[in-house]
Amino acid sequence: MTHAKRAMIGVAVAVVGSVPLILYVMVGPRDGNPVGLGLLMWLSWLVGAVLSAWGVIGLVVARFVGGGK
Repeated sequence: MTHAKRAMIGVAVAVVGSVPLILYVMVGPRDGNPVGLGLLMWLSWLVGAVLSAWGVIGLVVARFVGGGK
């Protein structure tokens, strides 16, 4: 897997993990308490940030060192 793909997958994970909470806020009951969806969003942003950082760091290293895939 290339570094750019890894970074894009990280962004996609963060976005996909956020969609359920956003939809719940938009169309769910006003008195709801979506704690589980908030935790899902938090975890997906954490995983997405790690994947994106790994991909961006890999791109920077590959650019300046000349190696890597």
